[in-house]
Amino acid sequence: MIKVKLILILLLLTPVIFLLAILKENPKAQKNITPKKSYWLILKRKSEKEFLYFGVSGDVNNSRLIRTFQVKVGTPSSPTPLPKLLGRDYWRIIKKESSSDNPETAPYFLTLDIPTTDKWPYGPVPYPECNGECDWVLPGYFGLHGVNGNNSKLSKVDPGSAGCIRHSDSDITYLYNLLTPDIEEIRYYIEDI
Repeated sequence: MIKVKLILILLLLTPVIFLLAILKENPKAQKNITPKKSYWLILKRKSEKEFLYFGVSGDVNNSRLIRTFQVKVGTPSSPTPLPKLLGRDYWRIIKKESSSDNPETAPYFLTLDIPTTDKWPYGPVPYPECNGECDWVLPGYFGLHGVNGNNSKLSKVDPGSAGCIRHSDSDITYLYNLLTPDIEEIRYYIEDI
């Protein structure tokens, strides 16, 4: 009786084992899984250009360029932090809010998940850029924001922000209205080019 049960079990398991072996050896036989598509951004920090895509995050070949923005990044002493220097591939936009009451960031602020501290240097610690002498000026958080109507803050003569990414008010309004960080993951890549 035990032999009969054992033979039945083997007969039932053989097709499953055979199928698993085929899938392991032939990845094309696996069900095609379509990666989730979403909005994502990449900042070219030195050229101060930001690109908004829709598609597979981090993959420009499987994404569609939606829009390009001219932005202003952090100064050399308070740089916009590079994720790779902290062992990450990207930051995430985790929150969006009106900042109409803040003359430095109005009309909107999109928060990045860059680590901060409430003590000097107020940003990621340790952080190897600036030879360890970064100074992000004030405690708070990093993100994308507007210029409260003062477009000279985007000019070549302006030294830059305290680590955030400045946008024209119309551009940050566009992003604020489009992106939904409370519903989907929105990745923010930064390259130092």
